[in-house]
Amino acid sequence: MTKTIEKRLFMLLAVLFLIVLPTRGQGLSLGLKGGANLTDLNLSSDLLDAKYRCGWFFGPSLRISLPITLVGFDVSAFYEQRETKLNGSVVRQKSIVVPANLRLNFGVTDLLGIYLAAGPQFGFNVGDDHFVLFDSETITSTFQLKKAVFSVNLGGGVFLTKHLEVGFAYNIALGKTGEASFRQAISDITDKATYSDESKAKTWNLSAAVYF
Repeated sequence: MTKTIEKRLFMLLAVLFLIVLPTRGQGLSLGLKGGANLTDLNLSSDLLDAKYRCGWFFGPSLRISLPITLVGFDVSAFYEQRETKLNGSVVRQKSIVVPANLRLNFGVTDLLGIYLAAGPQFGFNVGDDHFVLFDSETITSTFQLKKAVFSVNLGGGVFLTKHLEVGFAYNIALGKTGEASFRQAISDITDKATYSDESKAKTWNLSAAVYF
């Protein structure tokens, strides 16, 4: 699976280079962006205890600046790993994510400025999607990640010269990130109750990018 992901990222990077090289100087820049994330998995059930864990992401990024205006865009393709600890078990989500942001760029000087960014993000699960959280005599629980997740990014950052950016983003899932299913034995004989709990993820991202 990892080799397949690396091949896809390499192919995407090569295609972006072919697009950008003839148009450099026309407001398009190709770069590499990476960073760390911290995920909060919101749960409605008291049976699961979620804790923050750090993850990371990395991949190519295409930045587009419209001449004479403050408006720009950026589109990226990342391999991303998010982690959450649920009742002592680590749920590790491995995804290919594609954020597309509208940007407002405000230059303080020719070498320094700030930007605001917002836009949709599409995530596709490429790792495990089924986790057994715990087993006991009374409760059995599993957690199932969604195959694809649609979310929104809100953020901003600082650009230093035309080549370096440092930014942050708050990512909010608009649909279910995963679902936990519970089966609880009410008696030792036959009576059982089955119910489920939906979860949505909110993630803070801190990133750095180098554009060529």
